[in-house]
Amino acid sequence: MKRLRLAAWVTAILGFLSILSLLYLFCSIFNLVDLFASPDVDLYIDGACLLVLSVFTVSVYVMLGYLLNTSDRLINLTTDTGINK
Repeated sequence: MKRLRLAAWVTAILGFLSILSLLYLFCSIFNLVDLFASPDVDLYIDGACLLVLSVFTVSVYVMLGYLLNTSDRLINLTTDTGINK
């Protein structure tokens, strides 16, 4: 249960960061924001944004795995004890 709670917090934080990354990428595609004069730095920031989105996607699948594993244990617990009857 602690791993599920930790995975949920990590996923929530990465979800917020991925929204910020998407906003930055949207602005950089249409040249709405130019934070740095060097295009190399902008390229590194774009790569970091894509890395955040990739890690967020993996985090979602890990959390879903923990959630499905936990729900299977809860279903077995309620059927074994007769709570559903």
